Formats: sequence, C-alpha cells, structure tokens
Amino acid sequence: MEEQKQLIINKALEQFKQYGIKSVSVDDISRLMGMSKKTFYQYFPGKDELVAAALTQINENIRIASENYMKGKSALKCVSMLLDMPKKVGDVYKESSFVHDLRKYYPALYKEHIRNILRSTKHILMQHLSQGVEEGIYRKDLDIETCAVMYSLIQQAFIRNQDEIRSVSAKRLLQFTMESFIRSIVSEEGKKQFQVEQKQFEL
Repeated sequence: MEEQKQLIINKALEQFKQYGIKSVSVDDISRLMGMSKKTFYQYFPGKDELVAAALTQINENIRIASENYMKGKSALKCVSMLLDMPKKVGDVYKESSFVHDLRKYYPALYKEHIRNILRSTKHILMQHLSQGVEEGIYRKDLDIETCAVMYSLIQQAFIRNQDEIRSVSAKRLLQFTMESFIRSIVSEEGKKQFQVEQKQFEL
C-alpha cells in the first residue's frame, strides 16, 4: 500500500509542476494512475492531503540533495560549488504555476513548506560551517548558529521578494549575495584561497 501511495505522490508532483495545482484534479490523477476515484480515496481523503504529501516529498528531496551536495567535500570545495551555482541555474526565482497556486490556494501549506526548507538549510549550513572552521577556511571566532540563521533569512528574503528580484539579474544578485556572505566569514587563509576560487566564477 505504501508503494502505491508513493507512486500517486510522484505522479501528482509531476502533474503539479507541469500544469499547476489548480489545473490538476483528483479525476486527472486517478485516470493517470489507472484507478477509480474510490481507490484514490483509500490513500488520500482528498486533494488537500495529496498536496500536503507532495510538499513533504519535495522537502525530503531537498534535504537529501543538500546533504549529498556537500557530503565528503572540503569546505573550500563547497565554497567553489556555491560560487558556481549562479551559472548553473536558470531563472532561479521565476515563479512557476505550481508555486503560484501553492501561494494562492494553500497559503498555510506554502508557509510551512518554506519554513521546512529554511530549517533544512540552517542544519546543513551549520554542519558546513563547523567543518570550515576546523579546516581553517572560516574564522575561529565564527558564531556558527547566528551565521546559519542569517543565511536562512537571506534565502527567505529572496523567496519572498520575487517582484523586486525580477527587476535585476537574478544570477548576478545570487552571485553577489554568496560572495558577500563568504567574505564575511572566511579566515585570512581562507580569504587567500577564496580570491583564487572567485576568479573562476565571475559572470
């Protein structure tokens, strides 16, 4: 039963991302899954519960991806990857129909979704910062938790101020933010290495 439930969630996520939440009905999901609505309701009481399950899956995917992103890498290598990120993303803050519908029709779920992303970001970043301090890349006097919270708030500001972000280059804004953040936490040795890395990722 759990396997079938996961398949429904996966199919719903696929459809939500392609068409938005509002345009996808329980009838659509049931038809695509080759099941009756009655069978669908054995797994989910309704569409709201399916949307909540889909967001839980997204949050778990983000957590796993974030952990794998930095796993087994030095702090300096992680810095290089962060600096390279603006080149690899497209319109990173362009609002999709999925996000639009989520914000408009499921505001409580949307707020919880963002909170979960920020909590995950803080947790992963605290691990990274601790590693960087041990490696001498970041300052020994760094207040790790405060620093992680600050970065999470910056991320939150990006998410919540999409209209303003659309008026500038999202890539350049992201690059500037990351460079400023890294400059504020690196040690003297880390600063030297950071300057070398930075030259490779100028847009």
